[in-house]
Amino acid sequence: MKDKRSITRSQIIDAASSCFAEYGYDKTTFDDVAQKAGISRTLIYTYFKSKQEFFFAMMDEKHKNYLRQSQEVLESDLSAKQKLRKIIDIWIIDPHRIIYKSPLPNIWLKPVKSIQESEKLLRGDFIKSLVPLIGYDLAEVIVFSYKGILDDKPSIEILEKRTDILINSLSL
Repeated sequence: MKDKRSITRSQIIDAASSCFAEYGYDKTTFDDVAQKAGISRTLIYTYFKSKQEFFFAMMDEKHKNYLRQSQEVLESDLSAKQKLRKIIDIWIIDPHRIIYKSPLPNIWLKPVKSIQESEKLLRGDFIKSLVPLIGYDLAEVIVFSYKGILDDKPSIEILEKRTDILINSLSL
């Protein structure tokens, strides 16, 4: 078992993320996370008080990473449409590729949709990543359009096709 000082919050978040992907949000327990992280369950409670805290911490880490990647795209020499596509890939398409490879993709998506605060944070950060490129109003329209685009749980191929149609319909 690892020493408390060597365990970081990040390692626990990684273990929780792995458990959510493997077992789904509802079936993941603190014991699962502790075992995956190689620590005691009680040690986890010094960092997190609930499974929902794990989830929000994991989403926060992912959003920070997506924002950093989006900033790199914005600073690139790509065209506006290419930048828009790459940012949509970061926030929507790439995560769905990972989710759909999961043995239980619908259980993985459930907490994002059922925890309204999580969905609200995702939308807000996604909009924030697009604003420098296309302004707030259009960013909001694009982000909210994905609620409909994803509604029927399309395959990655269909999701990419819909994304291309959306981007090509814009005059950027």
